[in-house]
Amino acid sequence: MKKAVSIFLLISFTILQTGCSTLVSGTQRLRVTASESDAKIYVNGAYVGEGTATTRVPRNENVAIMAKKDGFRPASQEIGTKMSNTGILDIIGGCIILIPLIGLAFPGSHALDSNNVNLIMEREGRQD
Repeated sequence: MKKAVSIFLLISFTILQTGCSTLVSGTQRLRVTASESDAKIYVNGAYVGEGTATTRVPRNENVAIMAKKDGFRPASQEIGTKMSNTGILDIIGGCIILIPLIGLAFPGSHALDSNNVNLIMEREGRQD
């Protein structure tokens, strides 16, 4: 029994030492709303819905978003990434013992700059 508990504790300690970011999902929820309820929404070139769409995207990659509708100019926005709170914890842990820095190599160490995007569409031919 003591041996099993020791092995469990050793494995748990080893996993935790690799960095908290290794335990966080590699994707993040993104919600996109277009000003036109029937506009087609694309995320990274893939169609995800009309008007309002929710999808999951990689945490550690920039995301290109576009809304299209006939008679309107396409609206687009790019969302960048930032260091997540989990990534910051890995850095702090890495200052104490080096092993948690491994977590920075995983997507969980990042987060999207924004996970809610509103795209305002303008009619074609409108003068600014």
